[in-house]
Amino acid sequence: MKGLKMKKVTPIVPLIKSQYAIAFVDILKQIDSDIYPTIAKAQLPENILEPDHDYVPQLPLINLLRIIGEKAGPNRYSQLIWQVCRQVLVPSYAEKLKYAKTLEQAIEEFSVFFNQESTHSTVKLRHLVGRHWLIREHNFNIEKLLDFRELFILTFMIELIRNLTKREWSPAEIVLTSDNADELKKSLLVEDSIFYVNRSVIAISLTSAELAQPISLKLGWHEAKPSEPRRPTQFVDSLKQALKPYLGLGRLSIESAADILGMNVRTLQRRLKAEKASYSNIVENVLFTQACEMMTDGNIPITRIASSLGYSDLAHFSRAFKRITGQSPRAYRKQFQLLI
Repeated sequence: MKGLKMKKVTPIVPLIKSQYAIAFVDILKQIDSDIYPTIAKAQLPENILEPDHDYVPQLPLINLLRIIGEKAGPNRYSQLIWQVCRQVLVPSYAEKLKYAKTLEQAIEEFSVFFNQESTHSTVKLRHLVGRHWLIREHNFNIEKLLDFRELFILTFMIELIRNLTKREWSPAEIVLTSDNADELKKSLLVEDSIFYVNRSVIAISLTSAELAQPISLKLGWHEAKPSEPRRPTQFVDSLKQALKPYLGLGRLSIESAADILGMNVRTLQRRLKAEKASYSNIVENVLFTQACEMMTDGNIPITRIASSLGYSDLAHFSRAFKRITGQSPRAYRKQFQLLI
């Protein structure tokens, strides 16, 4: 309607679940005896292998994939990506399916799970002009993906269909955002597939007969799993999740945070301002949330908790802790000791 303005949505920080990031660190171990220089080069948190956080930022993981590709070479890289998709990533989604009887129903159910946890991309099954497409697109902008990323996404999509149908399958048609069809055709081992290049999405085609195929879910897949972390929907919440694994090692400057997230400092400040937040307050919030978690463990000295948050003076830490929680560190800890 005239006179009304649409509220502009601030893009959230692209995040990847830590369990998936760890799967890629595991394949790094196959080509690198000392993984930590590569982890540092990719700008992943040093404590990436510790199960203390739900998400890591997407950009460092993209950096890791690029470095693995450079170290391994095209053939070995495609084998490693195939391995992590087939053995880890695809099964982690397939085991969530409960109700699907056909491939089409399985893809629809998978799409719900994927879209609920993805902060930056969406998958969907589209029926266009008599053809069916499994599509992956970015939520906020059109991406032209580099080969090493496009190979990973397509490998995952193809292996998902193969896992569900229990047969070696290749799509008749593949849609790329890049123009390097020849290299991807060799890496994906899909010699008979037709490629369409320079499009706005990644997609693979499926026939009506393929979608109608019955599938059988593995017994036990529907058993209760640990609760999934809540996907952040606001920029501030996504920034907290992105910073959490790094702040476990101490404070992080806004310049370092912006670099890890792939944006400049002004953009980061502008997005925070749009949600009436400041970087320093967010860092303090994350740090003291972690402090409260550590405080419940009576074996961790309060001095160590303070120093891990960057406080060399225990009195300064105590005042800051009381300002945020309303209690001194000792009083806060005592209430948990009384419950034991």
